[in-house]
Amino acid sequence: MKILLIRNDNLGDLICTTPSIEALRKKYPDAQIDIVVNSYNFLGIRNNPFVDNIYIYTKPKHVKGIGEKLKALFGKIKIFNGIRKEKYDVSVVFRSEYSPSAEQFSNISKAKMRIGVKDKKGRDKFTIHIKPDNNKHEIEFCYDFLKPLEVEYNNEKPYFYVENEYIKKYKHLKSAIHFHISSRLNENQYSKEKFKKIIDNLKYEKIIITAEPKDFDDAEWLEKNTKASFIKTKSLLDLAGIISNDKLFVTLDGGALHIAPALGIKTIAISGKTNMNKWYPWGYKNLVIQDESKIAENIEPEIIIKKVEENI
Repeated sequence: MKILLIRNDNLGDLICTTPSIEALRKKYPDAQIDIVVNSYNFLGIRNNPFVDNIYIYTKPKHVKGIGEKLKALFGKIKIFNGIRKEKYDVSVVFRSEYSPSAEQFSNISKAKMRIGVKDKKGRDKFTIHIKPDNNKHEIEFCYDFLKPLEVEYNNEKPYFYVENEYIKKYKHLKSAIHFHISSRLNENQYSKEKFKKIIDNLKYEKIIITAEPKDFDDAEWLEKNTKASFIKTKSLLDLAGIISNDKLFVTLDGGALHIAPALGIKTIAISGKTNMNKWYPWGYKNLVIQDESKIAENIEPEIIIKKVEENI
């Protein structure tokens, strides 16, 4: 049997798909299981032992300039041709909502069984429709896509690969409390002043900060004005190497929120507008902190301090 999986959205979404991929491999150990991802989320499936081939394409919106956009387009066409030649039996589009760009890959496969979320306008060509469920964690929801293949959850865990060299590189940071202060959406962001109050009131001395480049100035300010050390990372794998050594990871919403549980690290989530029934850090739903307003900035530092102290 040849099975094509498609997960071409975000890093965290792809990490949440990895338990169901493991379960699929257990059910069909001799099947050819391939997956389509994009250059943005690829690290979520890299070196995954449960897939055979990985198709990686670049979304034109992720590159600048006509030349690079054309290069991305031709790369995508090359993948279409490769998929068409494989003659897959099954295609599965793992998406919480219908995505025409994701269904393209399914349609190109011409698989007899095509599984995905229904287009509300009725234009999709899936042979089996999966009903969206925003009250289910994304990991659990991914198993719904595999029910037609008689795949069931059996305690599989999220998977994220990080080389030992990255873990050893940050061994000197072992057992730190780690604050990751970046999040993309305004409602999920938290001010440096409130992070300062949290750090100043923690008795624990080994505290580190990481951030995305857009928040480096805030991270440097926190290093200057608190006992915390700012670790400027060059890559996502550097961040994963640091997380691997954490005693406790405290983060705003984003891909890192899903990397840490996949690495077996206890994770506190400071959440804003995100639906945390669906996106809480797997295994740590009780460590989600969210205000009724769904605005992260409205969470009082004392609440976060208490949660951190209870978990170190």
